[in-house]
Amino acid sequence: MRAQTRATRTRGVTEIGALINRQAGGVRRNPAWTHRMQAMLPPGQVVVTSAAEEVVPALERLRTIGVETLMVCGGDGTVGKTLTALLECWPEALRPRIVLAPGGTVNTIAKSLGANADPVKLLERLVSGGPMRIETERPLLRARSAEGLVRAGMIFVNGVGVRFLRMYYEGARPGALGAARVVARVVSSGLVSGRLAREMFSPAAVRIRVDDQALDYDHFTAMAAGTVRHIGIGFQPFSMADRDPHRFHFAFSDAPSTRLVRELPALRRGRIRDDSCVEHHCAKRVTMEFDAPEPWSFDADVYAPTCELTLDTTAPLRFCVP
Repeated sequence: MRAQTRATRTRGVTEIGALINRQAGGVRRNPAWTHRMQAMLPPGQVVVTSAAEEVVPALERLRTIGVETLMVCGGDGTVGKTLTALLECWPEALRPRIVLAPGGTVNTIAKSLGANADPVKLLERLVSGGPMRIETERPLLRARSAEGLVRAGMIFVNGVGVRFLRMYYEGARPGALGAARVVARVVSSGLVSGRLAREMFSPAAVRIRVDDQALDYDHFTAMAAGTVRHIGIGFQPFSMADRDPHRFHFAFSDAPSTRLVRELPALRRGRIRDDSCVEHHCAKRVTMEFDAPEPWSFDADVYAPTCELTLDTTAPLRFCVP
């Protein structure tokens, strides 16, 4: 692949585009990735962004030149921001197939879809024109807040999930090791109902409807949804995420920390226990009404508190791994 020149590349190369987030953790640590990827494609087909407001113009440029396969290189936050922008600026009938390249710090979404090579190797395989190793259709989750904010992504959390993210971001060590240390602290506290666990699993009043059916709960401690199986550091609670390309896996619990932390081994293996304290649904639409504003997160980005959220799905996108 390295010996291949622009003149000898296949016709299919002109249909490939790449968007690279310069600020993503892996890209910052490996600046040579960008130069090597730019050398593999014709000028203008690799676009590098440094800020969120640059994403829509970048996608519009790639759409204009006829890109049919789009590689998105960055972390989980890049996925959410880029695919939200894609929905805005790329007509549904013309949307490209997506290759998520793990260029961030943790890369839960890309790895959950099977992308375990670095971005350069993935692009080399893509340019070579060989068959895709993995092809799947997944919808994006779409959230609408009471304030009118609309975001799309593949992993939604609130409750303890948001508190976990904030604790992780406050830590000195990003990445899987830092996240594992946060989990270890929370689990240790949860087993004895310690102060940290009581704060992390603090219940909040809520009314939930799943596909127009009201759930018989009035508060929650943990809530999450996904269109990929994994939520991070090996945990795969969304075992129904790939069951239907028009639905998502919604998980909810009102259990205290002492029960939930004992559920973690099953959640890590992707199993739903018969005596589970977590309720699981394969849903098309979920509405949440909170008594007090609650923060929420898509793809590891945390958003402002709201009193009402609606989750549904977009039309399925085609994801592939070369």
